[in-house]
Amino acid sequence: MSHRFSRRQWLKGLAGVTGATLAARAGLWPSTAFAQAAPTEQSALLIIFLQGGYNAVFGSADSFAGAGTFGVTGSNQRDLGNGLVVDGPTFGTLPQFALDHMATIGVRHGLTSHEAAQDADFSDGRGHYAIQLAAAMGGDGAIKCVQVGSRNVPGDKPVEAGVSMQTITDMRTTIEALGGSTDGSTPKREIAQRAIDASRFMSAQTLVTSPVQTKVLGEGYSAAVETLRQPVKPFDFAELATAYGLGATATAVNNFRAQLAAAELMITAGANVAVAMDGGWDTHGDRDASNVRNMMNTRILPPLKTFVNRMVAAPDKNVVVAIMGDFARSLPGSDHAAAMSATVIGKDVKVGTSGRMNANVQLPAGTPSVPGLWAYLTKVLRVTQQPFGTNPHTGLVVT
Repeated sequence: MSHRFSRRQWLKGLAGVTGATLAARAGLWPSTAFAQAAPTEQSALLIIFLQGGYNAVFGSADSFAGAGTFGVTGSNQRDLGNGLVVDGPTFGTLPQFALDHMATIGVRHGLTSHEAAQDADFSDGRGHYAIQLAAAMGGDGAIKCVQVGSRNVPGDKPVEAGVSMQTITDMRTTIEALGGSTDGSTPKREIAQRAIDASRFMSAQTLVTSPVQTKVLGEGYSAAVETLRQPVKPFDFAELATAYGLGATATAVNNFRAQLAAAELMITAGANVAVAMDGGWDTHGDRDASNVRNMMNTRILPPLKTFVNRMVAAPDKNVVVAIMGDFARSLPGSDHAAAMSATVIGKDVKVGTSGRMNANVQLPAGTPSVPGLWAYLTKVLRVTQQPFGTNPHTGLVVT
């Protein structure tokens, strides 16, 4: 029996769905496959953004030892060498590979407003840094830039060289969209591809005349078609889920463990940049940093350790992790500082610091602002283009 679908029906069924989900809804229902991984030494970036702030105690613990602020004592710091001293009870427990390939990068942006700082961390008002970097990295991934989870990444997100930021809120639809199926009751991938191409053609006039309202839909069509063109290979989702402490059928990206599992999935499928947002880090009154230490140990570090062991330390990949936030927390009340020290972990990261705070949570004059951090990330990701200028943190790259 044949079925006809009107343009209105297609739009109703597909509107608001991002690329991976668009492809899944076209009728793909595999359970154990996704796109072919990129060649040896694939580079990729995972950004962990702590919305509200990122306490400098984690990457600059010795700054607070003299006065004992933020709960720093003589015995709870860990000296990693070359001037880098991290918080012992948290970052000091990371896998040895991370401890051997970690740097603190200073960002002197001068901002203390959440909205302004968050936007500045990701955008200069003309382009979105994560999308620009993903575009500069090239590669064959159908979805090159992705936010994992429903919390929105800050900044305006214009398309860059055909690359847009897609959202993954359920891994099942992603796996379905990126794979193939032997189930005869569902359309083959090439049929699904033609169906979405036809839908995009029927919607062309709407996409042109309403570019703002249909922006996500238009980007989703392109990502969906490119996804369906990718080759497939076997993939065991149960193994991935188990590694991150998730149930074998728990595909919803609704907690930080699931976010990092989804980041691994998308990077393995060819994504260049994945962003995981985590909220609740506006920690006013956390004078001894016990609150942020607890959140770091219970929420962030367990899945991060898994990700480091499986992805960052993998011999066939060059995966970099950058942990950052709006700004550091000021003294004495853990309020808003006017700078931020990011933590970067990766193969080409040389142990050291350009983000050691002073005792008043300030960075030296001349410390680069946000583009300097992104230029550094570009360097350790081995990207030949320089969309953010030359790397100002030259001493922190393995040569």
